[in-house]
Amino acid sequence: MKRKMIAGVLAAIMSVVLLAGCGGGAASGGSTSAGGEAKTGAPAQTSSKSASSMSKVVVNIWDSKQQSGIQTICDEWSAVSGIPVSVEVVDWDNYWTLLEAGASGGQMPDVFWMHSQYSEKYMDQGILLDLTDYIEKDANTDLGNYYPEIVKLYQYDGHTYALPKDYDTIGLWYNKDMFDEAGIAYPDETWTWETLHDVGAQLTKEDGSQYGMTGNTDANQEGYYNAIYSYGGYVINDAKDKSGYDDEKSLQAMEMYAGLVKDCMPHQSTMAEVGNINLFVSNQVAMGMFGSWYVPTFKDLAEEGSNQYAVSYLPYHDANGNGTCDEGERVTMFNGLGWAAPAKVADPDTVYSLISYLSSKEGQTRQAELGVTMSAYEGTSDTWVNCTDKIDLKPYLEEANGKATLVPNPCSRDSSWAEDAKQSFVAAWQDPSTMETVCRQIADSMNSKLAGQ
Repeated sequence: MKRKMIAGVLAAIMSVVLLAGCGGGAASGGSTSAGGEAKTGAPAQTSSKSASSMSKVVVNIWDSKQQSGIQTICDEWSAVSGIPVSVEVVDWDNYWTLLEAGASGGQMPDVFWMHSQYSEKYMDQGILLDLTDYIEKDANTDLGNYYPEIVKLYQYDGHTYALPKDYDTIGLWYNKDMFDEAGIAYPDETWTWETLHDVGAQLTKEDGSQYGMTGNTDANQEGYYNAIYSYGGYVINDAKDKSGYDDEKSLQAMEMYAGLVKDCMPHQSTMAEVGNINLFVSNQVAMGMFGSWYVPTFKDLAEEGSNQYAVSYLPYHDANGNGTCDEGERVTMFNGLGWAAPAKVADPDTVYSLISYLSSKEGQTRQAELGVTMSAYEGTSDTWVNCTDKIDLKPYLEEANGKATLVPNPCSRDSSWAEDAKQSFVAAWQDPSTMETVCRQIADSMNSKLAGQ
């Protein structure tokens, strides 16, 4: 995309959404006080660079691999607004700890990522800026342009609290060198979960120098969730008041997954300590299921000369035994982040202007072009597939376009049960024979927590 075109688009956006008279009094130095005065209503129409009270906009994210690309897009907004943006990375666990502290009266970033696992609670508690009126007056934002499942993640009681940033699917990555050495054909769309197990077992060496697959308990969206829904089970029901871990089809899927853990994976302690992605890129395992957000890692490795990594489709469960993948038998978990701001941000007009650009067709196209990740604005992710000529990324996009059934990442108002389940599964990963018992225990615990929401 030419710089001149970007500037023109930004100017159009700024004329609509930027920048009304400042709110909250003193200029923001980046972090926004949770005790500031919130503004309501849509921003006035002006393109004045001096209308904002903010000397800098602080953006918080948790993925360092996306930092450079997001900073580039924000800098393009800054070139028109005159307001610098600092994109800062906070690791996942500390990210939510800091947001919780900020919401309780401390300092919050001006713009940040919101995740489905936390969104309903944050919206219900009034922590997020209500973007509804801004969106209605913003000629450049039409919620119909985004995947509706992602839009719904950030809507509550008829209001919208975040604009979609991206969407993700899950792919099966494999080490071509290990397959070549073993004389085994690469994974393709014909693979079932049983194929994954059988090949993974063949690629696992008795001396412990190589394993067929990695997948520690932390990888639910990238691992066993896909198997559960592929088998026709579920993690949480549509009413969000009942666990599906004790459903017979869920149990069948998890028993299958226990076989993968037992026959194809390193010990749980190794996977937990080293991490799935590190085991894979250090060539200790032949396969791993990784979300599309990991593509920048593989892209960098490929550009450095490590060309042994490739991605294929997730396996499917041949429920009717007809030897073909029918609808619903191949599932990829589907999630998307949202761009949000604190309810009491000092200058909501300015932060909405940045959010609007980040989620606009132009901003989303830039996100895809730069290889940051797939974009939530429908039709813009084709350029993401072409962000590198060293890896064929089409399986990710084709899964979203019909090769797989998209299942939104399971969540509820308080999704802490998801983290609880990860911890509980450690016992089953260490002793796969206990899988059914552990699943039923998780279901009981989860049902108790859901009953209290």
